[in-house]
Amino acid sequence: MIFKTLLIGVVAFIGYGEYFLTGRGQVSRPIVMGPLTGLVLGDLKTGIIIGASLELAYIGVQEVGASVPQDMVSSGVLGTVFAISTGKGISAALTFGLPISMLILIVQNLAYVFICPLYVAKCDKYAKNGEPDKLSRMSFWGGTIVNFVPSIILIMLAYYFGNGFSKTIVAMIPQFVQDGLVVASGLLPAFGFAMLLQAILRKEIVPYFIIGFLITSYLKVPIIGVSLFGLAVILIMYYQEKKNALNIAEQEDDDDF
Repeated sequence: MIFKTLLIGVVAFIGYGEYFLTGRGQVSRPIVMGPLTGLVLGDLKTGIIIGASLELAYIGVQEVGASVPQDMVSSGVLGTVFAISTGKGISAALTFGLPISMLILIVQNLAYVFICPLYVAKCDKYAKNGEPDKLSRMSFWGGTIVNFVPSIILIMLAYYFGNGFSKTIVAMIPQFVQDGLVVASGLLPAFGFAMLLQAILRKEIVPYFIIGFLITSYLKVPIIGVSLFGLAVILIMYYQEKKNALNIAEQEDDDDF
């Protein structure tokens, strides 16, 4: 149990690491955290399913400016943990993973408000004294440790103490409530795509949205087929635009000559 708890901490570290260590590789998203957690718990298949299901809910979630969305690392890790431990699938991921991820987000915000100013003051001091090495170490390790180590510890504690607790809570939940959670989990993809459309929808892409809807609804083409069709359309547009730009450049050269 302790070894698996440490491995869960490593998975959480990988997820949070993209903010300071690996760059924006999108490894913090549930579609990555779910399979990694499932691999640790010995149920990779369920990890993939839960990660993909949660990803549909988060597909439109991005950090924009000062806005801080719900913590995806803890949701992906703990949602998968409770889904596997209780055997209830995505409904358990919703019941436990999402609320706990909100709690961890609150802890992160408290760290931003009360602890981060302390190491920022240290950074200011090192900058004023002309100590670039200390400034670099404090800005890197201070941000990493203060912002995300408490979150990793909370995820590990939630895993270590939460398995038996989660099973007890699930057993106490009436069956009609559990059925309602299953129905709600089916609405998550629609909610996620609605958020995505709200962010990117413009009149220029409405025709493509309608084409995708018609292909799926009336021709019954599976999602992989629709994705490949979309890829083909993108490639046609890309090469056509490239060809047009080349023709325009050649025409301008002829006019100059």
